[in-house]
Amino acid sequence: MNRRKFLSAGAAAALTASLRAQPPQPGARPLKIDAYSRHLQWLRTAGEVAAAAKEMGYDGVDITVRPKPGHVDPTRVAQDLPPFVKTIRENGLQVSTITCPITDADSPNAEEILKTASELDIRHYWWGTFRYNYSKPIVEQLDALKPRVAKLAALNAKYRMTAMYHTYSGNAIGASIFDFLYVLKDFDPAQVGLHYDIGHMTNAGGNGTWVTGLRAAGPYVAGVSVKDSYIEKTPNGDWRVRYVPLGQGNVRLDQFASILKEINFAGPIEIQAEYPNGGAENAMDHLTLPRDQVLGAMKKDQEILRAALRKAGLV
Repeated sequence: MNRRKFLSAGAAAALTASLRAQPPQPGARPLKIDAYSRHLQWLRTAGEVAAAAKEMGYDGVDITVRPKPGHVDPTRVAQDLPPFVKTIRENGLQVSTITCPITDADSPNAEEILKTASELDIRHYWWGTFRYNYSKPIVEQLDALKPRVAKLAALNAKYRMTAMYHTYSGNAIGASIFDFLYVLKDFDPAQVGLHYDIGHMTNAGGNGTWVTGLRAAGPYVAGVSVKDSYIEKTPNGDWRVRYVPLGQGNVRLDQFASILKEINFAGPIEIQAEYPNGGAENAMDHLTLPRDQVLGAMKKDQEILRAALRKAGLV
C-alpha cells in the first residue's frame, strides 16, 4: 500500500471507530481501579498481595502471569492461577485482567493461558508490544501484522477474551495510535483492542495531540493504564522521560478522565507506579525502602486518580 492509500485508510479507521461508538450503557460505571501486581512482586503469596491492595484502597488486582518474579509462571498457569485468583477474590477484590507474555496466537502457552483465564471469568489481558524496524517500509510492517492479529482475534473469540495492546511511546507500533487503528479497524474490538497508557501517549503526543488519538480510538480502548512523567533535558543535551507520582508530571488527569467518559469507556483501569519506589517500580522481588513508604506512595496515586475519575462522574 502506498502512502496516500495508507493515510486514507487511517482516516477511515478513525471514522469507523467513531461510528462504532455506542451511547452510554446503564450500569457500566462506576470504574474500578486495579493494583498492578508487577509492583507487588516483593510479596509472594496471593494473601499478601490482596492485603496490600486493600491497604492501598484498590478495587482489584491485575495479576502478572510471567516467569518469576511474576506471580504466576505461564508454564503452570492451569495449576497456579485458579488458587491465586480465588484468594484475591475471597478478599473482596476483583480480578478482571492478567498481564502475560502473549504477542500472538503462537506465543508459548498462549492457548493454555487464555483457556484458564476464561474459565475463571477473566476477560482481559495485556498484549504486545511490536516495534518498528526502520530499515523496512512502515506500512508494509503494519500490513504484515494483520494476519497475526486475525489469528489472535479468532483465539480470543473462542475463549471470550479481549486482548489489550499496550501502547508505548518511541518506536513502538501504536505510538501514534492511528497506525495501530489501521491494523485493528477490520476486527471486532471485543476481541482485540488497546491498553491505552496515558503516560506514554502524553509523551508520544505532546501539546495535546493525545486528545485526538484517544477520541479516535474510541471503542477500541479496551483498558487503561495510568502513570505520570515528564521529559527532561540531560546534562549531555539529550532528552529522557522521568517517571513521577501521579499529579507531578505532564499527564492531565482531569481531561483524561473527562474524555474516558465521553468515549463511554467501561473497561479495566490500573495504575503503573514506575517512579523510584524502593524497587517496586522495577518488579523487584525485594524492597530497598520501608514497606509502609512503598505502599503509601501507591495509595496516594490511587487517591489522586480516583479523585479525577470522581470529578468526571466515573466512580
